[in-house]
Parts: sequence; C-alpha cells; structure tokens
Amino acid sequence: MAKATNALTQGLSGKVSGLVFRRNANGTVSVGDAPRPSSKVPSPAVLAQRQRFQQAAFYGRAVQQDPAAMAAYATGIDVNTSSAYVVAVADYLSAPNIRNVDFSAYRGQKGDVITVQATDDFAVTEVRVLIQNPDGTLVEEGPALPDADGFTFRFVAKAVNASLDGDRIIVTAADRPGNQTTEQHTFGDR
Repeated sequence: MAKATNALTQGLSGKVSGLVFRRNANGTVSVGDAPRPSSKVPSPAVLAQRQRFQQAAFYGRAVQQDPAAMAAYATGIDVNTSSAYVVAVADYLSAPNIRNVDFSAYRGQKGDVITVQATDDFAVTEVRVLIQNPDGTLVEEGPALPDADGFTFRFVAKAVNASLDGDRIIVTAADRPGNQTTEQHTFGDR
C-alpha cells in the first residue's frame, strides 16, 4: 500500500473509484487497490457466525434505546471498550462461565448450602440450582443468591433429600442478554 502525503488526500478515507484510502494512526494516508468480492461460498459455520454478530449488533442497538440498560453497560467502559454499545455487543457474544460448584456441604438436609462461583465478561444476573433424583424426579429448584463479591452464589436447601446416591445437581448461570451456561454434577462422581 502506498502512502499519499499531499493536500489532496489529507483527511481522505474510504473507497474512491477502485482505490481505498486509509488514515493511519500517525496521520498519514495510505492508498491501495480496493478488495475484490470473494467468489467463495461461505460455509455454514461462517454464515452462523455472521448471523450471531448481526444479532449482537441488534442487541447493542436495543440497549442504546433503553437509558437504564445504556447506563448499566456504560459502567463497563474501560481502556479496551469505547462505548456502552461495544460492552453490550461483547456481553451478547460471551456466555457466563461456571468456575466452581461446591456441594460438599450438601447432605440433603434443610439449610445445607451449595456454593457456585460464576463469572461473566459483564455481569451474571442469575444462578439457579436444580436437584434431581436418579429417576429424574425433582427434589427442589431455586435461585442461588449472590454474595457481596459478585461472583459467589449460595443456594440454601429448603427440602429434605433422603438419598443422595446418583442425584444430579444442575447449575445454570445467566447474563443480561440471556446467555446461559449449564453444568451438571452427579453425587458419587466426585
């Protein structure tokens, strides 16, 4: 790409008659041939990724229309993100991460605690715990409440569970755009 350093190209950027003008960080303008459209048919994976980014952009625009959501996402602006829109788009593209599920204090009694550590690039809005018997019948289900640190959540059992053998604990963490991550543990596997 050639560098154009004259008054005619100063401040110019974009495509003009088959040429692309790019403004560099140091203030100079580079000029080169415009890219040609590809004749390749995009793969299903590429099409799916394009659609995901398009949905993220729609989500970002919807956030811009909601002052409360915009203010919330504005708190996530840092050196790597330039606007609440960018924070919202990134949040849409990233699901929460369940880092740890500690059910060592759960013995099947009321008041027993299951501790979950979950993180997200912006915020985890909800963590739910579901306990099932091996045959799939529900023992109990409910929210895990957040600790002050923002990534530790505690579920307090409200039902008695007579036998834990083969029981499943299913933990789901969700974020503001509705992304969910689910993790399942079975008693006896640890």
